Parts: sequence; structure tokens; C-alpha cells
Amino acid sequence: MAKSLRAKSSLRAKSAKRQNEFQKAYDAREARLSEKRQQELVNQKMEELKKKENEGKMDEETTEKPLKISTSGWRDANHINWRRAHKKKRSKTSF
Repeated sequence: MAKSLRAKSSLRAKSAKRQNEFQKAYDAREARLSEKRQQELVNQKMEELKKKENEGKMDEETTEKPLKISTSGWRDANHINWRRAHKKKRSKTSF
């Protein structure tokens, strides 16, 4: 008789399934995820150590000063270049 979702018998059956059948799959999944997280954490720390070592080597190797690049001066704009290319002779009118 009790076919409703809130019926006591169906709730008991669902909780029994949850504890017995599905709990194994849930625990296995949690174990896999925790192992994966641990591995990612180890990989992250190894990458950080490698970066720090590389930065130390880079500082020792590159003692030369980089060439300065001048950023001041004339900058062409595309609309001005287009205007120059398509410039028509302008005739001055006198009144």
C-alpha cells in the first residue's frame, strides 16, 4: 500500500540502500578523489621548487642589463596613414 515518497517503508528501504549498497561506491570515490588531491598538491609544490631554483639560476646568469627601448617619439595612427594615402588635392577657393 504505502507507495508515497514520504511513506515510512519506502524511506527505510532508501536509507538501507544508501548505507549498504551506495556507501561502498561513495567511499571508493572519496578515496580516489583524496588521492588525486594529494598528488596534485605534491606536483604543485614540486613546480614551485623548480620555479624558485630556475629564478635563482636566472639571476646568476643574467647579470647583463637589457637594452633600453625608446618609447617616446612619433607614433603613426592608421587613420592618419589612410588619410595621407587617399589625400586629394585640395584647392583653396578665394572669395
